[in-house]
Amino acid sequence: MSDETRQKIRKLSQQLQSLRRQKYSLDEEAEQWAEKRNTVHKQIKDLRLEAAKTRDRRDVINAKVKTLKTRRDESRNIIKEKIEEIKRLKKKLQLLYVKRSRADINLIRKEKEDIEWKIQTSSLSLQEEKPLVEKANQLDIELETHRQFIDTKNQIENLRTQINAMNEEASLFHKSLKELADQSQELHGIMIENLNKAQNLQSEADEYHQEFLQSKQKPRKLHQECIEFEKRVEALKECLAETERKRKKEQQEKVRERLREEAVKKLEKGRKLSLDEFKLLTEDEESG
Repeated sequence: MSDETRQKIRKLSQQLQSLRRQKYSLDEEAEQWAEKRNTVHKQIKDLRLEAAKTRDRRDVINAKVKTLKTRRDESRNIIKEKIEEIKRLKKKLQLLYVKRSRADINLIRKEKEDIEWKIQTSSLSLQEEKPLVEKANQLDIELETHRQFIDTKNQIENLRTQINAMNEEASLFHKSLKELADQSQELHGIMIENLNKAQNLQSEADEYHQEFLQSKQKPRKLHQECIEFEKRVEALKECLAETERKRKKEQQEKVRERLREEAVKKLEKGRKLSLDEFKLLTEDEESG
């Protein structure tokens, strides 16, 4: 019976070791899935962080684009206003052109000075002075018309210069806007690409996580089986130990019986008993 029990214990122990090896292998498999999942999660985190940084850079550029567009629109409005002002001044110039004298301005100025000198230095009657004063006034009007004509031309030229400068500035705005828009578009593309990669990797990470969860379920079942096998092995070992205790007790009883019989024979023959033999017979009598 004990040999049969030992055989069962050995067999169960072997099965238990096999189950433990399987459980260890499954635990390792689950750990591998977890490592793969965590690695992908790290990649996702890095991609999303990079996407956030790229978005921030894009937003900074977009803010610059917005500012440049505002300045460009303001510049265009100012140019339109200056063009309208030029149109108004051209009409004024046309009127002044018609009104102004064709004579040389220096000759007109010289003639006016001569008249004024004559009026101041000559003794003239009112009748003689009147036409000279009227002529001087007429020359003043011609000089003023000429001055306005020149001033208006200068204003037009000045406005044209300003418009040319603003057009050049607008051209720079346009160039900068295009460059910034291209940069923004490129950064937006990079951001979307990183987010798409992160999304695709998230699906991969979810698959790894499911594999991890499934792998964790298998060792749990084996763990319960190991516990059951351990209980059975312990029960058999206890049974074997109990059998061994009984066997030893029976052997001890046989030895005691043999020694008791030998002690009785010695006593019957009148031979002296040893202290152990005496105790043995005494214990038997007390137990009897």
